[in-house]
Amino acid sequence: MSSSTVSSSTFNSAPGRVRAQGLVEFALILPVLLLTIFMIIELARLLHAWLAVENGARFGVRYAVTGEFDSDYCTALYGGPCTTIAMEDGARIPSIKDVANAGAVAILKNSAVTTVGDPGYFKVEVCSSKIGVALLPPDPDVPTAATCVPVEDPGGPGDRVIVSIDFDHPLITPMISSLWPNLHLNSKREGIVEQFRTARVVGLPATVAGPTSTPTNTPTPSNTPTPSNTPTPTATPSCGDIFFQNLYISGDDIRGNVKNNNDATAYLVTTKFEWAELSSSMRVNHMKYGGLRYYDGDDYSSSTIINGTNLSHPTNTSKQWRADFSGEPSEPIWGLYKLWLTYDFPGWGTCTIFRSVYAGAPPPPEPTNTPGPTRTPGPTNTPRPPTATSSSPPTSTSPAPTATSSGPPPTPPPPPCFDC
Repeated sequence: MSSSTVSSSTFNSAPGRVRAQGLVEFALILPVLLLTIFMIIELARLLHAWLAVENGARFGVRYAVTGEFDSDYCTALYGGPCTTIAMEDGARIPSIKDVANAGAVAILKNSAVTTVGDPGYFKVEVCSSKIGVALLPPDPDVPTAATCVPVEDPGGPGDRVIVSIDFDHPLITPMISSLWPNLHLNSKREGIVEQFRTARVVGLPATVAGPTSTPTNTPTPSNTPTPSNTPTPTATPSCGDIFFQNLYISGDDIRGNVKNNNDATAYLVTTKFEWAELSSSMRVNHMKYGGLRYYDGDDYSSSTIINGTNLSHPTNTSKQWRADFSGEPSEPIWGLYKLWLTYDFPGWGTCTIFRSVYAGAPPPPEPTNTPGPTRTPGPTNTPRPPTATSSSPPTSTSPAPTATSSGPPPTPPPPPCFDC
């Protein structure tokens, strides 16, 4: 009995049986352990990618508000230095994107991927708060990235500039990556563009005091000429000093006069025109400013937006704005018409003025009454003289008078007398 008990205990505690049990347990726990490790790594990668995208948008908007740009883009885009505001804004957009790309480092972005929703897709979009410019938000379910319409714009002094980054972060966790290959990340930052086209006064420290010299008797000069032609400082432009004098309908035109009372030249850079679509064939044929034709679009739908015109409006002058329509149902046109004009004052900022005009539809034409046929008078009934009757009357031999049309009928004769 004792020998049997010892033999059974020795078999149950054999080293080979213990190793086999541990191997089975390890095989069962290994997939869960690996999945946990990969999930920790994936969450760390995701957190790093999100921080990189946030930093890229932050770096981009900090650079955008300064108005700086890489002058190499002027040569690449325009073949020489940037000489206008529009050219500078064109060079600012790729410069801002370079800074945003540099801020989003150490992530698996792929410049060769151009389709949103594919792993590695990376896009920087630059937009502003100017009238006629808007940023459409991204939609990861479609998927779509943020887009500035109608075109990207870095904004001018005083405008809000927006830098948006879209990134499709690739996942590497087994099984999960086959079902969900990437995760769409988006970051957006806004800032107010500085007055970078205006000289700014920087606070300087107090002057270092030096030794005071002993004054000497200096003879007073006489007949000192007074300097002439001293330049008068230019007043700061005011948006209240550029305004619509009127806006009215003339035939198939919308016309309005703008007065610039500022001591600085304004430049018309953006036009937004909302108009009444009176028929399917009605269209904006062209626009003029100060007699200069700056739009030939044949736009069939409202609203009509024109950017980057840069038309000058000198100080203390009036200019006429005009829009001509074609295909309208009749003249004069009617309905509600709204007009926004945005002006840029170089080195200061922008101003937007607004005016609207409304005219009711003309009444329908009244129907014309056509005269009917003229009634022809019938023949005139001529009265006949009465005839006297009796039970035994003698017949009167007097002839009855004949009625003529030249005068009234004759008086009938008296009745015959029987008692005479």
